[in-house]
Amino acid sequence: MMGSLDPLGMPLSTDVLSGERADDGFYLPIIERIRIGWRTPGLLFVGDCKMSALDPRAYLAKHQDWYVSPLPLTGATAEAMDAWITTGVTKGETGAFARIERTNDRGHKVLAAEGYEFERTCCAPSGAGVWRERVVVVRSPMPAEQQAAGLEKRLGHAETHLTALTPPRGRGKRQITDEATLVEAIDRVLTAHRGDGLLRVAWEKQVEQTTQYVGRGRGSVNRTKRVIQKTRSHITHIARQEGTIAARRQRFGWKAFVTKAGHTRLSLQDAVLCYRNAYRVDRIFNRLKSRVHSAPLFVKRNEHIEGLTYLLTLGVRV
Repeated sequence: MMGSLDPLGMPLSTDVLSGERADDGFYLPIIERIRIGWRTPGLLFVGDCKMSALDPRAYLAKHQDWYVSPLPLTGATAEAMDAWITTGVTKGETGAFARIERTNDRGHKVLAAEGYEFERTCCAPSGAGVWRERVVVVRSPMPAEQQAAGLEKRLGHAETHLTALTPPRGRGKRQITDEATLVEAIDRVLTAHRGDGLLRVAWEKQVEQTTQYVGRGRGSVNRTKRVIQKTRSHITHIARQEGTIAARRQRFGWKAFVTKAGHTRLSLQDAVLCYRNAYRVDRIFNRLKSRVHSAPLFVKRNEHIEGLTYLLTLGVRV
């Protein structure tokens, strides 16, 4: 667990922890150590979705510090996100979006995200404090394109598996004779590929009749005949629901951030780009692995692991 000074990526505070424990409980101790060591109010803490738990946000709000972190798609956020995305889609259609641009490696300005924001009131878990925070809801083009590509791939696989359910008649081609069995198989395919409501499948009952002589031997005019009837349920048409698919694509790439910083301290664009720059912290771990070769550690006790890791973070600072 590490807190670093951005944009330099200088490690400020480090905790060496065993890997079987959840990360959530370790944010407050390291935030407090940074605050005490820095001795400056109004620090801006940027973290991942685990830092957006109510306890760390309440702590930072109480001590007049700022925070920026994404909200996890769980709990109350998961329930509210659908309405937030609907509002965002409506604002996008009316042109009420704020565009967030960045300069790429070639010096060209590209669209990083677009979205909107609103304010809400938060209460500390113990009820001891109340503060206002901004919720920034943005849609990023690249994740949206990746999710759309994933949807296209899933639909293609679903169409292939649906077609394979009812192959043409032939030797070794197993047919589905019961309509209920076919409906159940179609539902399984659509559920497995998350294609419910996106594909419309039509099928029909096909009957094939053949006449055979009763018994063995050659046929004759006076021999008794019988009619053998073979029934199967066959998929005749698979159609994509283009309107539903287009509406689904509009809901791709959305993410929500929370920040206590006001507009004068951090604009909507600065808040999003500030979080995007948090990858610099990961470079510290890359330096530990590739530059100072922290693994494997040839030690015998946990204290050695902890002490050597702290020592190697000094090498990262250098």
